[in-house]
Amino acid sequence: MKVRVFTAFLLLTLTTLFLQAEEPIQELAQVDLPKYTSLTQQIDEELQQFTETATATKANEPYQPYIISVLTGKELEKLGIATLQEALQLIPGVDMSTDLLDAKTPIFRGSNPYAFGQVKLLIDGMLANDTFYDGFSSYLYMPIEMIKRIEVVRGPGSRTDGINAYAGSIQVITYAEEIGEPVNRVFAKAGSYDTSVAGFTSTATEGKLRIHADGYYHRDDKTLFAGPDAAATGAFNFGPFDNTAYAQSGQAPLQTTTFALVLQLDYNAFTLKTRQTQFTHGSAYGINGFLPREDDRVYTPAYLLELGWDEHFGDLEAIVKIGTKYDSFKSDARLLAPGFVIQDSNGTPIILTDGFYGLHEADQRSFYQSTYLKYSCIDNHMFTIGYRLSREETYNITTITTNRDTGSGLVDYSDTLPFSDPDAQRDTAMFTLQDQWEIGTQWGLLYGINIENASLTQTQYDPRISLVYQSNIQRIFKAIYSHSHRNPSWQELYTLNNNARVGNTDLKPETVDAFELAMIQKFNGKRYLQINLFYLMNKDQIDKNNAAHVYLNNQNTNIYGLELELSTSLLDNDQLYASYSYVDGSDEDGNPLPNVAHHLAKVSYLYHFTPEFNVGTVLKYVGSKSRTDNDPIIVGGPQRNNTPSYFTADLALHYYNYANRFSLTGSVKNIADAEVYYPSEPYTYVNDYLQEGRTFMFTLSKDF
Repeated sequence: MKVRVFTAFLLLTLTTLFLQAEEPIQELAQVDLPKYTSLTQQIDEELQQFTETATATKANEPYQPYIISVLTGKELEKLGIATLQEALQLIPGVDMSTDLLDAKTPIFRGSNPYAFGQVKLLIDGMLANDTFYDGFSSYLYMPIEMIKRIEVVRGPGSRTDGINAYAGSIQVITYAEEIGEPVNRVFAKAGSYDTSVAGFTSTATEGKLRIHADGYYHRDDKTLFAGPDAAATGAFNFGPFDNTAYAQSGQAPLQTTTFALVLQLDYNAFTLKTRQTQFTHGSAYGINGFLPREDDRVYTPAYLLELGWDEHFGDLEAIVKIGTKYDSFKSDARLLAPGFVIQDSNGTPIILTDGFYGLHEADQRSFYQSTYLKYSCIDNHMFTIGYRLSREETYNITTITTNRDTGSGLVDYSDTLPFSDPDAQRDTAMFTLQDQWEIGTQWGLLYGINIENASLTQTQYDPRISLVYQSNIQRIFKAIYSHSHRNPSWQELYTLNNNARVGNTDLKPETVDAFELAMIQKFNGKRYLQINLFYLMNKDQIDKNNAAHVYLNNQNTNIYGLELELSTSLLDNDQLYASYSYVDGSDEDGNPLPNVAHHLAKVSYLYHFTPEFNVGTVLKYVGSKSRTDNDPIIVGGPQRNNTPSYFTADLALHYYNYANRFSLTGSVKNIADAEVYYPSEPYTYVNDYLQEGRTFMFTLSKDF
């Protein structure tokens, strides 16, 4: 019933908007398009009318040759959105998944929910994905008060600066951006699970030198019920020994402590960026799928440093970057419960009287250098040519575990049985060529190719072509084809001596061919309707959904669907943002897409009682998710039931005092305390991962 009411509301809103659009469309039919000399001049004129303070490259999303959605930090604050993770869940076609370590990752259009790295996160232009997982879960805790704008591109081929996006890219722009007035702010939050957050953002200018700094601290004490764990599946019964009796259920440790600090210096054409993040998280559901102890932890710190130079020479722009990134994965936890039976190298049974413990650490570093030239001398063309070189490598591996031969005491196996290849290394060279061409007053064409050569894989060729047609000032059509790939992560390639996950250096990159069509109907100001159709041909997708837990190029899938995105006003003092997404498809054997919600519906609504006071609500519906065709409750047993659908509603009250420049926000998430589950992988937990119920958050922010 909830689903029908929610869908009916969304369809009614869309129908109303189409009726409202009839008169403006008739008026626009009389517009004399030839008076514009180029598409760029059309865009500039409209921007002067509707967005005086923004620049064309930032406010001009509908005309860009991608499927793009943009969220602004100020509006998200009013809705009670607390973090980057919450903001991304407003984007059409984006769902969220998690894994054994509660490492969240956004899933775009149902594309391989078992893999990290299909989406790239860039914060102020710096790639944030780590090397070990190719994920960015620690950055999802980033407070929304530090974010100026979020630009999300759905579909591959969305980057031209040497960073290859497979399913899409997320560009987070903080207040370090030079456009607009500097923002100096402090903020604090308090909420459920003893959550406490504090942060700041500050910018100062002295002559040609501009200095920006920001940082935040987050701590919570969250635990959620989970179980039975992987022992209950029978997948870890060795020989005649039955370990199912040692399956556990209980509170999964999900506590988080994270600290981040950023410094950026701008002087003339030079920019120096530094970002460090210290992230500590409870061991969640166990590194190998066995419920850990309350105080078991995972540490994933990251350090980024980049020096850039961006200079214009008439019609030529040169962009040069050199940078490095250090990130680590460290787990300190009990891996198996007392009493569990394993086998030594000779097959002899060993009873773990005290359980099995492990300290695992992998430290990686990467170096990169890129040079890109943009040339616009030829009329109506913008050529981009350049390269990006990078090296990723492991420089330290620590593996200390319970003695594998006796079952007691700790032994350093870093040299003899490391959990990851200590000599792992990958060199990558990418070459880019692209042309963005304005054809007359109504057509735009982007075409180009990325050519990448990386260790362990054959050379990859990723072409893309995008055609944009503007039938009048308000209506835009897009047709896009792109090909892209995702290289396997360190975890997928190099994991060793681990029965729960087995690396495979013979893995091939995942590849996708994407076909997209879009229509955008603009009305006025921020009001628009966007309709997208997509068809994705995925090949060699990677997972470990097999009894041996080996990472394999397991399947090819064809995915198709549509996305409706609406931004409008129903009354004089409100703002509505709504979307509906449908995704479907199958693998090469005709099996349906596993762990993918076919229906996603989302609504955010803001009503301004006064300029100072507003109320906001966020509604989300996520459909049920089917299983893979080999996902039993126990080995050899019946299939697990589908992950159930859910509907959540959030409410926020926001007050801003203009005289003293401070704001107060109170929010309630999941008001009805609905049960929300994220799917667990096959042969891990029998039940899915329960998420937060009803929670509260209070925020105080002060601008200077």
